[in-house]
Amino acid sequence: MKIDVFFQEFDQKFQKEIPKVIAEESTEYYQERFEEQSWDGVPWKALSPEYARKKTRGAGRILSRTTELQNSIRPKTVNPDRVTISAGNSKIPYAKVHNEGDRISGVQYVRPHTKKNFMGKNKSVTVKGHNRTIDFKMPKRQYMGFTRELQERIMNRLRRTFKRN
Repeated sequence: MKIDVFFQEFDQKFQKEIPKVIAEESTEYYQERFEEQSWDGVPWKALSPEYARKKTRGAGRILSRTTELQNSIRPKTVNPDRVTISAGNSKIPYAKVHNEGDRISGVQYVRPHTKKNFMGKNKSVTVKGHNRTIDFKMPKRQYMGFTRELQERIMNRLRRTFKRN
């Protein structure tokens, strides 16, 4: 009888602890990708020189002008059957595009407006409304997914967790 109780308690603990450890370790690992700016040992593609010049905050950091994308990485589902980590939300719809890369194309309407101090000459210039064609390939800068390193980190943490108990 004692052995049945032991295995029943172990099974309950096992089902409770493992998803929690996987969720915590995965979330931490995915957020660290923003500090290392690489995925699976491969550095992210550098910013274009034109865009890098325009950056005002987070100088030299890729995908880190604000920390909204990094902070949006959270466990979505944590139960014995499934652990799901998600990134992005209604304020951060671009999370998937950065992680997977994509071609962005379409037509954008530019409203009429006035540019003040045009070209630094203290002149105002009125810009007529027009359409702008966009065709851009967003490079893949993966920060979420499966890697052997993450799997090893999860296994090591599980070993430590169950050795303590």
